Amino acid sequence: MNDKRLKLLIPVVTGLAFFLGIESGGFQLILLKAARDFKLNASMMGVVVASQYSAITLGPLLFGWVADRIGKKTTLLAGMPLFAIGCFGAAFSNTVAVFTGTVFIIGIGYSVCECIGSSAVSDSFPGREGRYLNIMQCGFSLGAVLSPLIFSNLISRELVSWHAVFLSAGGGYVLLYPLLIAAHIGKPAAKENEKNVTSGMLSPFLLTLLAAMLTYVAMETGAAFFADSLFVTEYSNTELGAYAISGFWFAMTVSRFVFALSKMKPRNMVLLGFAAAFLLFVLMFFFRFQWIVMGIFISLGIVMGPVWPMIIGMGTSSYQERSGTVASILTAAGGLGGAIIPVLIGIAVEQAGFYSAFCLLAAAAALGFFVMWFWGKPNCIGNRQVNR
Repeated sequence: MNDKRLKLLIPVVTGLAFFLGIESGGFQLILLKAARDFKLNASMMGVVVASQYSAITLGPLLFGWVADRIGKKTTLLAGMPLFAIGCFGAAFSNTVAVFTGTVFIIGIGYSVCECIGSSAVSDSFPGREGRYLNIMQCGFSLGAVLSPLIFSNLISRELVSWHAVFLSAGGGYVLLYPLLIAAHIGKPAAKENEKNVTSGMLSPFLLTLLAAMLTYVAMETGAAFFADSLFVTEYSNTELGAYAISGFWFAMTVSRFVFALSKMKPRNMVLLGFAAAFLLFVLMFFFRFQWIVMGIFISLGIVMGPVWPMIIGMGTSSYQERSGTVASILTAAGGLGGAIIPVLIGIAVEQAGFYSAFCLLAAAAALGFFVMWFWGKPNCIGNRQVNR
């Protein structure tokens, strides 16, 4: 019975990630539409996005250590209602203050479900966490693919408003809640002595993963959240904006599935992703034909696909005795990157146009590459490379 309940965990966490993708991809699509309703400029749009990512920074710091003590299933059962409540609140918001506040609540629930769900996979399937984390992230990417395509079509035909994005994501979590109750989460590996655990947690390797995660999420957020605004503002083409977002996430879905089966070392995947992303952001700055830009967006999804799950997998497998805490810290670092970059991009867009933002994203990719290149080899006490 326990074995069947343990196997149920994979479709459950993949479903959780799927509806996170519905919210994320849909939010990226409807950001400009919501901004118009609330009469927001580019800088204020950046602040709204940053509110969600600041919550993604805060949520793991509040709940990660709790999950290691009271259990990851209990923490997930508390985090799911937060996400759903935030989604329903955003759907029915009628002022920018309420909208920003409910987006913040979404971010709290989002971060808890993403990071604790990831650490639950690592605890339950030691030695196979890289593969299952990639599968979980395939669910996220698939949701982010479908959301812009579906809601762009429905909104353009005036069948629904942008509020439907949040209703769908919140409703999905309501449906998944009974399945999580039925699922079983494995226990983490036996703890090492406290001195070794503490020294490992303070290692340069973990700091390297934190820096890599911060720069990666800055790239992902910057590319995805402003794609629709770029095509609408620069090319007056609303359809291409939706296609670019969906193409980005579809490419990421395929990429994560392929790399889940790959024998390449996780560190090498991360280095490849950062290096290729840097080149693509540079190309995007110089080649401004709309179809080339859309092709670059899709290519970014391919090269960036395995980076997030590999960073999480390297962290949780290297610190299995503190997997919830480590996953939470890494998610918080990503949230910080996601909170900072929209504000910077909003300022850059107002001062020098949309294409200036890609210089910031290229710089983030370069920083992530050099950090992983020089300090990304786990060699401290208690660390071991993820076995895929």
